[in-house]
Amino acid sequence: MVARWLAVNIVTVITILLWSSIYQGYGSNTIMIGKVAAQVSFILFLVNLNMYFVFLFIRKSKKRTIKVKFAQISKRLMTFHIPVAVSASLLVFIHIITMIYGKWGHLWGQKTISGIVTFSLLLLLLFSGFLRKKKATGKRRRFHYKTAFVFFGLLILHIFI
Repeated sequence: MVARWLAVNIVTVITILLWSSIYQGYGSNTIMIGKVAAQVSFILFLVNLNMYFVFLFIRKSKKRTIKVKFAQISKRLMTFHIPVAVSASLLVFIHIITMIYGKWGHLWGQKTISGIVTFSLLLLLLFSGFLRKKKATGKRRRFHYKTAFVFFGLLILHIFI
């Protein structure tokens, strides 16, 4: 199960990198910087999203040794959850600024509109994470991870438009 989980992550990252660099290409150095920032941001968001699956393995596993092992992993990973999210968000800002600068004459396409919607959901995701950090309740936890999955779905849509 863990091998499949890692394989899906690796295939997803490779697909995104190939799609954005080979298929879509780079129009200029500015666009390249924006895309690289977005690619690194995507990988960081994927790392944070995988926290849900680590906790899922802990809940669903029947063997105590596996539960203990994943609990130790999750304890180490959770210390980096917020710094990774903040770093990824800062890279998104760099992506936005460089893409606006690089595509100033062609801003209102499908890609830009999907980016605006995805960025709006990112702001909601960050706010839900802030609320969850402020006071952890089951409702806030569910809202945070549901928002994370919707955000990730919109992010995938934004990449492949």
